[in-house]
Amino acid sequence: MKRSILTASAAAIFLVAGGAQAATTTSIDIKAEVDSKCGISSQASSITIGDLTDANAKVRSTVTDEIAQKLTDANVVAFCNNGGSNVKVSRAVLALDGATGNGLAQGDFAQYIRYNLDTSINGLALDSTSTDAGSTVAQRFGGHDSLSAVETHVKFTKAVSDGTAVASSNGANRTATNWSSLTDRRMAAGNYTGYVSIELTPAA
Repeated sequence: MKRSILTASAAAIFLVAGGAQAATTTSIDIKAEVDSKCGISSQASSITIGDLTDANAKVRSTVTDEIAQKLTDANVVAFCNNGGSNVKVSRAVLALDGATGNGLAQGDFAQYIRYNLDTSINGLALDSTSTDAGSTVAQRFGGHDSLSAVETHVKFTKAVSDGTAVASSNGANRTATNWSSLTDRRMAAGNYTGYVSIELTPAA
């Protein structure tokens, strides 16, 4: 009796196992995209240089280097996630507060200072204020999102072309590249202001 019960149970198990279906699967593809984007931020909205001139009231030769270092220290973080984005860096010449026109101040003193900067990020050249138009940067840049990492920061240096700060006049506008070089002019006393702007346009 015990033997016949075990046999019947084994047969039942066999029948159930033999009737199970094989596993089936389906796969659904996912399609998405990441848009072409650029972004920029800075940890400072202004910098201060101090007296721009030497004892002879002429522009000091190190002014551009000092501006470049202060701007680098502002920790400007930029990115463009697609190659072929456009970077345009502009600088407004340093101008005496209240200056009008583009000529000399009373007494034939200069009232503008021209300088130019080159910019890069992690060794990749971005743009120079020595050129009017922006630069198309072939590579994407700024993929590491870390304020504490120097490779994420825009670096400013004295431009290879017309980089040294000098008394100036006759530019078409404050950000133009055609400001003259008046190495024989002293600077009028007063407060001077200018700015540097960076415009990023994502690749299409």
